[in-house]
Amino acid sequence: MEKNVTYSLINVLRNIRDNGSPVVTRGNEQVEVLSQLLRIKSPLERVIVTPHRNNNIFALIAETFWVLGGRNDLGYLTHYLPRASDFSDDGKTWRAAYGPRLRNWYGVDQFQQVASLLRADPNTKRAVMTIFDPKSDYVETKDVPCNNWLHFLIRDGRLHLNVTVRANDAVWGFGGINSFEWSILQEMMAVWTGTQAGTLSWFVGTIHVYKRHYKTIDQILDNFGNKTLYEFGIGHPKFNTPLADFDRALHDWFSIEERIRIHGERMAITDVLSIEDELLRNSLQLLYIYNRYTRGAAEEEIAYFVNKLPMNDFKIAAIEFFSRKYGRWDLSQLRQEENDFFEYYWRTQRVRTPQRVLA
Repeated sequence: MEKNVTYSLINVLRNIRDNGSPVVTRGNEQVEVLSQLLRIKSPLERVIVTPHRNNNIFALIAETFWVLGGRNDLGYLTHYLPRASDFSDDGKTWRAAYGPRLRNWYGVDQFQQVASLLRADPNTKRAVMTIFDPKSDYVETKDVPCNNWLHFLIRDGRLHLNVTVRANDAVWGFGGINSFEWSILQEMMAVWTGTQAGTLSWFVGTIHVYKRHYKTIDQILDNFGNKTLYEFGIGHPKFNTPLADFDRALHDWFSIEERIRIHGERMAITDVLSIEDELLRNSLQLLYIYNRYTRGAAEEEIAYFVNKLPMNDFKIAAIEFFSRKYGRWDLSQLRQEENDFFEYYWRTQRVRTPQRVLA
């Protein structure tokens, strides 16, 4: 069992590089390992900031809330994740988007049902959410769900989450959106059931790296320094909204986000900062900053708002993102823990000959 998702990703990539087998599916060359079980002890340590992974925390937040809100529209998502349209049949929606299936599966809200099951019987083994739909997914399409089944299980006051995945891109899937979004849902379900988040276990039929990422995984592995940001005293924003208030809170969240994204309302930051829930507030702070960036705000303005963020993993990821975009590290006013992490992070970025380049 790995401590957090960063360590798990490193081991997955190393396993693929050392033991993977080449295969071509749907015209895409890749290297894969089969039938893997991944276990993560502290899934709320969800943010990956490691050299050459180049994660986009803003896209992760945007897509996660898109799923939580039961949405499938690309007008919102492509603003933060432009390549999303590559996986759409009609250019307007994701046919098999997780959100509608989780929040409105033929009229059933699986969030509500699972929370009710767990509250009624904390020892139940029946708290399952299903994503794959036999009625609609055996078709020729760009979009068949990779993540198929979520199982929530409470033992000794801890809510464990088991995820079953038919196929996972190790870089963009497991090491990108999937571990992030499901750990958010796990944290929320723990709050709704009065428990603590337990382990996150991942059952995957094939986990793979596509040819486009062969060089990337060599760079990630050869520059990983054996520590993550969480060893430096960095925490994460906490969620505390009751289930009864969740949909209203999400509605308000998306209303503010739309004012920021579509209308560019600079004063919307006042409403962002008035949100009581730390996770909802902090996530929308980041999207506000990202939208100011995409609208051409000066580096000094971006730095001002980043410096106003609370010290947590979201802020670290934002600093790393803008440092790459601006090509400089001196815009942020770092607190001691942040400074300690980034001094370590910079030292790990070194040029080395890869052990073996996938080919």
